[in-house]
Amino acid sequence: MRRAAPFLIGLALLAPGGPASAQEDCPRTVIFTLPGVIWEDVAAHRLPNVLEVASEGSVGSMAVRTNSARTSYASGFATIGAGTRTDGGWSAGAVAYERAGVPVSPDDPSLEDVTTPTGLRADVGASGFSEIEEIAETADYHAEAGALAEAIDTPVIAIGNGDPGLPPPVPAGWGRWPLLGGMDRSGVTDYAAVGPDLLVSDPDAPYGVASDPGAMEKAFDDAASVPCSTIVVMEGDLARVDRYGVERGRPPSEDHQSALRAADDLLGHVAASLDPAKELLLVVSPTSPWWDSDVHLGVAVARGPGFPAGTTMDSASTRQSGIVTLPDIAPTVLQHRGIDRPDVMLGRPFVPHEASGDLVEEAVELDRESVFAHGLQAGLATGFVIFQILIYATAIILLLRRDRRGHGTDAPPIPKWLELACLAIVAFPLGSYLATPIDGHSIGTGWFLGLLIAIDIALMTLVTVAIRSPLDRLLALTSATVLLFIVDLTFFDVFQLNAVFGNDPIVAGRFTGLGNIAFAILGTTSLMSGALLVNRRPDRPWVFWVVGALFLVTVIVDGAPSLGSDVGGIISLVPVLAITFMLLLGQRPNARAVIVAVLAGVAALGFFLLVDLSRPPASRTHLGRLFEDVRARGPEVFTDTIGRKIRTNLRVFRSTIYTYLVPPALAVIAWLLLRPQGRWQRLAVTFPKIRAGLIGGLLLAVVGFAVNDSGIVVPAMVLSFLAPMSLLLHLVLEREQEETTP
Repeated sequence: MRRAAPFLIGLALLAPGGPASAQEDCPRTVIFTLPGVIWEDVAAHRLPNVLEVASEGSVGSMAVRTNSARTSYASGFATIGAGTRTDGGWSAGAVAYERAGVPVSPDDPSLEDVTTPTGLRADVGASGFSEIEEIAETADYHAEAGALAEAIDTPVIAIGNGDPGLPPPVPAGWGRWPLLGGMDRSGVTDYAAVGPDLLVSDPDAPYGVASDPGAMEKAFDDAASVPCSTIVVMEGDLARVDRYGVERGRPPSEDHQSALRAADDLLGHVAASLDPAKELLLVVSPTSPWWDSDVHLGVAVARGPGFPAGTTMDSASTRQSGIVTLPDIAPTVLQHRGIDRPDVMLGRPFVPHEASGDLVEEAVELDRESVFAHGLQAGLATGFVIFQILIYATAIILLLRRDRRGHGTDAPPIPKWLELACLAIVAFPLGSYLATPIDGHSIGTGWFLGLLIAIDIALMTLVTVAIRSPLDRLLALTSATVLLFIVDLTFFDVFQLNAVFGNDPIVAGRFTGLGNIAFAILGTTSLMSGALLVNRRPDRPWVFWVVGALFLVTVIVDGAPSLGSDVGGIISLVPVLAITFMLLLGQRPNARAVIVAVLAGVAALGFFLLVDLSRPPASRTHLGRLFEDVRARGPEVFTDTIGRKIRTNLRVFRSTIYTYLVPPALAVIAWLLLRPQGRWQRLAVTFPKIRAGLIGGLLLAVVGFAVNDSGIVVPAMVLSFLAPMSLLLHLVLEREQEETTP
């Protein structure tokens, strides 16, 4: 009974007016959880108490992702208690509900099981704790389950029972998930009300049981009478309806509505018991609805000191207005209590920001668009890869037939559509970003795909009509792509979130700045633009100043903490662009030059780190946070991060469609530029600057693959530009040969 005994004595001596006076200097904190609830549920059912609390505080959307693609109840609640992505253990069954969260047997001699004067159980342990620790160790996030309760020197209380029956049947198991949010580092929660006394038999409810509203309110009142308490609350009907919905494809509407109303009524009781001027109430979704095949963003509300009414919020974890993450909950509680965040917590506190408009409706729209974009990305990537492979295969077949028949008047002409297809491939990433501000979910998948194709065709047509030279058309598309990135990241920041090749809040890996695919697009188009520009005006000294400035701006946009904040991108871009620039100047890099280029990359990374550390902690990016963690916990954090990225690379290599693009793209580049014999040397004479750009691009693909955790996706995206450029070069050389052949 680490913290229970002193409070048992205090509770026994409290007079009726005692708790209120005790709270004056020691306010309570409540984490009210809504498992499987999204903002659309709140808006559709007009849940009055959720909406009222939202109007009185800050509103955001909760990214519920942990280490697994789908967050389970055990993972969600364990992450709340850890302040870092944490996964619970697994049991059999298609839905994969965990063993974790089962109360430890009352006859376990290692735990003292007593009843407090309030009726709460003291020192309640949760089974599955050791399994959670083992999973956390394997994940290399250095998560410590129970870190929140361990950091708080006052009682933590868990309330709620999501058991699917009385008693819980096998294999469905128990559902006392709040224990995982309230337990300490030994897996024990100070006080808990999670037993069957919270339930009543109800033959019309899922699994024949429902939460007893009176018992739930009394349990909270008992918990609230404990001075300085931190309380984790779950209305169990939500979890039962969600489980029931998995078995039937979706929850029955009446049961779902009843569970939402029960949770809302309990929230009303909780909110009325707290003083908004002193006490913090967090209303959060620890999971996405399990019955829904789509993963959603959840509910996040903070009411209390520091969270003014009518504001939205973010955190240093997201730096994206209106979005926070599950690991941010624990640091927010600690900040409210004036307790320093432990180094093991990777989450960061919620930060409010001024906002206008209907924040709930905006959150609903954000979730809809995020789900829509997330569901579309894999299919679009597959289509993009297949289209390229078909074009490259067709091009080789046509050119082989042409080679067999010679290059005279009898040779078949080079199809014009082949050049247009190359331009369409290069234009597609630009077109996809231009389509991002459009709400795809509002027009539907078919119309949005049609819009993407229409934009791509329009860009291709525009450069074809306006510009005569194929290489100048390519230059126009690549430079327009670079310009879009620079302008957007510097002034607007509207083209990355939920973009086809941008940041996905459902995956929750990055919410702002440049992800790995975006880095590959920016880096390659900047490099190609520089090479094509120098090729166009190789005799003008000013062109090298322009290209040098372009490369410098690219590095700044990619790496600056307030812009792209891309660590792997800086490590890749600086040496590759430096070597490419030397090649464009006509210089051959030696070993010393390569070493200097690599050191320049390290220096650039150090500079951006210093800039990041000079910013307020709430604004720091993952680079600054990584430095803080290494300084606090030693180099093991850095080595584990590298190891995790390597494992991610291997996993991505085995699972992504982009893996299938790299071999044919490399093959077509080699075939086009090395065949017939002497073609590579001829290219060095005719287009030496473009050949330098190709070398730089291939180098970027290799280095980008090595230092980014998206692995094979980076070279695949780089090759999506280099292969079309190689085909265009081949066509240009073929036409020149036709003109010179008698």
